[in-house]
Amino acid sequence: MQKKKSTHLTADDRIRIEALLREACSLRYIADRLDKSPSTISREISKHTQTHTPKCCDCLNSPGCTLHHVCGSSGCRKKCKACHKAKSYCNDYVKTQCDSLLNSPVHLCNSCHKQRYCHFEKHLYDGRAADREYRSTLVSSRDGFDLTAGEFQKINGIVSPLVKKGQSIYHIVNTNRQSLPVSESTIRRLLNGSELDICRLDLPEAVKRRPRKKPPAQSAPPVSKKGRLYKDYLAYIQYDDIPTVQMDCVEGTQEDQDVILTLHFVMFHMQLLFILDAHTSAAVVGLLDILEETLGRELFASCFPLILTDNGHEFSDIEGMERSIYGGQRTCVFFCEPNRSDQKAECENNHRLLRDIIPKGTSLKHFMQTDMTLAANHINSYVRKSLFGRCPYDLAMAVLPEDFFMLLGLEHIPPGEVIMKPRLLKRLNPAE
Repeated sequence: MQKKKSTHLTADDRIRIEALLREACSLRYIADRLDKSPSTISREISKHTQTHTPKCCDCLNSPGCTLHHVCGSSGCRKKCKACHKAKSYCNDYVKTQCDSLLNSPVHLCNSCHKQRYCHFEKHLYDGRAADREYRSTLVSSRDGFDLTAGEFQKINGIVSPLVKKGQSIYHIVNTNRQSLPVSESTIRRLLNGSELDICRLDLPEAVKRRPRKKPPAQSAPPVSKKGRLYKDYLAYIQYDDIPTVQMDCVEGTQEDQDVILTLHFVMFHMQLLFILDAHTSAAVVGLLDILEETLGRELFASCFPLILTDNGHEFSDIEGMERSIYGGQRTCVFFCEPNRSDQKAECENNHRLLRDIIPKGTSLKHFMQTDMTLAANHINSYVRKSLFGRCPYDLAMAVLPEDFFMLLGLEHIPPGEVIMKPRLLKRLNPAE
């Protein structure tokens, strides 16, 4: 008998949905990735889609409109087409529709590259906001009591006088089983919710009793890394000349959910940068899935045959990182020893160049993948003394196929145009 799929979505599932919608993936493709039903994904998106109304006038007749004082305010010097309040008063208002939104299969603006400066009404799916709405609905659905007004009065008429006589709730329930339509726990919830004429202090010895302590949350068992330790990595490369890619995450501020995933090619000193929407294992696996889909199975396997990373919680899903979206294994993952960042020193050292462009403490929430690709192009075009006056791209382009650079949008920056300062990305992110 086939096991029924769970229809409930986790916070990581919703973040992955947002990431895949940004890549313009279809609902069926997203459902396959999350192992859910397409109808589950469709209902999730329709329930939690947020509508952002523009603050400018989005009337179809605005180009030739010369109306003034439609709202009745005679002291206003604005033209009505420049005021977003005018559409509430104007009888000739016709709302404009975005063709890209109407033609989108999911009717969302997540994948549109114009959404930052678009003046149309926007429909966006936010994974974190959707999970907050879900949790709020889950809690509120369990609030309240399934009792009529008459049942409330009956319970109050029996319990309140007896408690004032000094009787316990347990004694009252067990001596009035035929009269009380509820259990002892329900009566206690009614009392704690101030639904009765008595309060918790009216109970016998209530003041003497301390609130019951909740048991500490049990941490998840450690992930087994047997056969993937650093000593296993050294034994693995001892007889085979396999290129190593070192993987790590760079964080922004403490309030940020976004992180930067770095992939460093030790042989070329070349580093790739990818923005992640969450600091979770699901986000890392999702990025590797997208990377494999972009490059293809053979090209990905030839460029990333072996990955060395640290013991961060975001790299705990070993099976997800190693398995291919086409079936089988796509790479081998090994881990450094705890507190031994020197075992992947090349990647850590290259982060200093990244910090020249994105200083420590800079928020990452305004950056997009295009920003990361631009920063990687400038870092990898930077001439190194350790490479005898050459840059990482000079070495990588001589070995890796041309499709690798074309598919990932990587390109060589002329030496005179290389910028290793924060202003490289501040031009694109003025909010920073």
